[in-house]
Amino acid sequence: MIEILFKDKKLLKLTSTSEIPDAPMDFLLMQFVNYTEKELKWLSAHYDLDFTIMKHYEDIEISSHFLENENQASFHFSIPYLNKDKKMVEEPVFIIVSKVGLFLFSSTELDDFFNEIYSKKVKAIQRTAYHANIFMFQFEFISDYFADITESLTKKIKVLANQILIDKEFSNEELDIITKHNFSNLLIKEALLEATRVFTLYMKSDWEKKAGVKNSIQIELNDLSAVSDYIQFNFDRLDDLKENVSNKIDLEQNHIFKMLTVVTVCISLPTFIAGVYGMNFEVMPELESRYGYPIVMILMVLSALLPFIYFKKKKWLR
Repeated sequence: MIEILFKDKKLLKLTSTSEIPDAPMDFLLMQFVNYTEKELKWLSAHYDLDFTIMKHYEDIEISSHFLENENQASFHFSIPYLNKDKKMVEEPVFIIVSKVGLFLFSSTELDDFFNEIYSKKVKAIQRTAYHANIFMFQFEFISDYFADITESLTKKIKVLANQILIDKEFSNEELDIITKHNFSNLLIKEALLEATRVFTLYMKSDWEKKAGVKNSIQIELNDLSAVSDYIQFNFDRLDDLKENVSNKIDLEQNHIFKMLTVVTVCISLPTFIAGVYGMNFEVMPELESRYGYPIVMILMVLSALLPFIYFKKKKWLR
């Protein structure tokens, strides 16, 4: 799908590049959702765009996240979000700004997510009539998004902490939830660091000298820095929760082992006595005693009760 936002605030939605008018267009933004190789070739032929950044965006080098030349500046951002299965995943977003306008590339899943969660912000971009505002809107949106998704995860961690620490309700499932939140927090942290690097590099670029939005970018960088502190706090809290749950599980297991020890001792002594007198030896004086049976029964009961009393005094049965 292709969406074109013109300077007169009109929005044109198309399904392929063949529907785009051949006449020169005075547009602000051209968005491609689930872009194809054919569409990229069309853009390269009509607007002389370079898509190198899209081919190497998974590389570690910073050139896979920010790349500029005389004709354009290219940006790659990894956007973590909750998919339909409520699992944290990430999708790449590419922004190319050139002299003719701004080009945005994303997936259908991510585009649907933004349209559903941030419908007001998405519609707000249609009221923008200036190229610089459209360009700055992308940075502001990314910064606000990281703040929102971090805040959402922080709330979930607080609810989990309340359940574990205050309500004292926990199980092995809580460890799985902690691991899930920790993974989500890690994805957000990694994506935020990449965005911070891109913002910083852009401020030093030649394109920034033309756009002149350095002060605004610095504000967004400050916001990202604050969000990064919250992400680190989430890591610390999750580590504390994991340790707390692990300690409680260890205590429960220790209590179970103690109970098994008590039961084993209380049963083993009577079993030992019964085993001795169950031997088929010819010379066993107790077998001929008139009171042999009650005496042995009393010994068996005492051998079970005495360890029980001992362990109870040692407070093993609490």
